[in-house]
Amino acid sequence: MIPPDPVSYRPFLDPLPIWVRPWLWVVLLVPLCAVVAVVYKSIRCRDMSRVPREAATLLVTILVCMVLAAAVLAGIAKLMQ
Repeated sequence: MIPPDPVSYRPFLDPLPIWVRPWLWVVLLVPLCAVVAVVYKSIRCRDMSRVPREAATLLVTILVCMVLAAAVLAGIAKLMQ
C-alpha cells in the first residue's frame, strides 16, 4: 500500500510491497548468518586456514538454534491462543 503523495510516505508504518510471497524473507537469514559467522571467525581464529571450516560449523549452529527458537516461540504462541 503506497500512499499517493510521496511526501506522506512513512517508511516503518507503510512499508513498500517488495515481496510476492511473505515467507521469502526467511531465505535472507542464510546469507546474513553466513556473513556473521565468517566475520566472527575471521576475528577469533589465529590461523586463517581454519576459518572456513569453523565458520561453516558456526553457520549451521546459528541456523539450527534459530529454527529451534522459532519452533519454541511458535509453540508458546499456539498455547497462548
